[in-house]
Amino acid sequence: MIRLIIAVGVALLTAALGAFLALNPGHASFEFLGTQMEMPFVVAAGAIIAFSFVMLVLWWGIYMLWTSPDKVKTFLSRRRREQGYDALERALIASAAGDGEAAVRQAARADALLDRPALSRLLAARAAEAAGNPERAETQYEALLEDPRTRVVARRGLTQLAHDRGDLEATAEHAADAFDKAKGARWAFDALFEAQVAQGRWDAALETLGEGDRRKHIAPNISKRRRAVLLTASALGCEASDADRARDLAEAACRAAPGFAPAANLASRLLTSARRYKKASDVLEACWTLAPHPAIARAYRELRKSDTRAKRLERLKGLAALQPEHRESKLVLIDVALEDNDAATARTLITPLIDDGTPSSRLCALAARLARLEGEDEQARRWMARAAHASTEADWSDMDPDGNAFPYTGDDWKRMVYIYGDEGRLIHPRYERYERNAEAVPETALLEAPHRRGATGGPKAAPAYFEAPRPPDDPGVDDDGEDSGRAA
Repeated sequence: MIRLIIAVGVALLTAALGAFLALNPGHASFEFLGTQMEMPFVVAAGAIIAFSFVMLVLWWGIYMLWTSPDKVKTFLSRRRREQGYDALERALIASAAGDGEAAVRQAARADALLDRPALSRLLAARAAEAAGNPERAETQYEALLEDPRTRVVARRGLTQLAHDRGDLEATAEHAADAFDKAKGARWAFDALFEAQVAQGRWDAALETLGEGDRRKHIAPNISKRRRAVLLTASALGCEASDADRARDLAEAACRAAPGFAPAANLASRLLTSARRYKKASDVLEACWTLAPHPAIARAYRELRKSDTRAKRLERLKGLAALQPEHRESKLVLIDVALEDNDAATARTLITPLIDDGTPSSRLCALAARLARLEGEDEQARRWMARAAHASTEADWSDMDPDGNAFPYTGDDWKRMVYIYGDEGRLIHPRYERYERNAEAVPETALLEAPHRRGATGGPKAAPAYFEAPRPPDDPGVDDDGEDSGRAA
């Protein structure tokens, strides 16, 4: 609409000007080099306009001739750049599609057409990776290290290549450089931390974890649990050489994650060795309050070796009172009642647990002990036979003959960093590796076999094969009815 109004306005002005000139024709005269000329004003104006147009065309031609080399050069450069970007696009598409040969070919073409060495090298490295040529990719990434702008991305590529070939030292080296240079590189933190954990470098992993926590690369709760595992593993590593440092590390692990049973168990053992019984008791109680665990009950029971049996049982009752509704607390009270020959209390506590779903092997073993205490030997045998086929439940009493409830290997601790750190759960390696020998021992091996009478009517002893070894988690019973294999 505006353009139409402008066009109409210009037409009206032109018409008005033409009418004005028609009504006032006038004359124009000029003299040049002795020649005098006179003509109507309209003709003179038209001649001036024509002359101006010719001069403009002439000037434009001269300008085009003068600038044509640059324009040709610019045109060719632009065309080359467009072809390079086309090759770059094809290379990226081929790389994403997994067509390594096409990616390498197009990357070489893009490198030849584009004057962007950083982009071309990066593309060539990615294409080489897609083509399954890590050596060439590594060469391209190393070339990218020369440019500060591409140093971090080169480190990332080299880190991935080192990780893929299992070179933990190179992985840690490249990731550490990127972690120092790029504060926001979450991948560098993950790669460096994982490499240090895989190498068993607990102290270095702790330092990296602390820096990652400060940079907000990891959730606070996961960071605390990972820290607890790393501190515990580090404490175990120096327990024999530097007991004081091991104790400090174990206490720090308990502060990081009070509910981490291995840390509490280790701290209590080291504190007990230093005769700091009150502190050891506090550590175990704090752990039980947050996450009751059978190993904590065992450690709490054996806190003072000089205590009488009655004091130990009373102490266990106090521990169970910290979490009275928890299943582990009820199992502890059942165990205490059985040791105290209190069948009525044990029956009251165990009945709801048995009725609540299918009993585990551990619960069946407790039920067998209760039946034996009540003089029901046949019922006890049936419970032990049922325990042999029930779902397993570690009571953590069979981990180590020397009394260490968590004798994890180095590989177990490396797994624990993520299993407990990220998921908040413990592992039981012996159960995972099916190391529980004699899992399904016949019930006659678990309880005293009944006497059989021979042809003469006299008693006949059970065959020798009844004397089978007890399963690791089998509480066992002695002839006097006392539990010889009980675990708290």
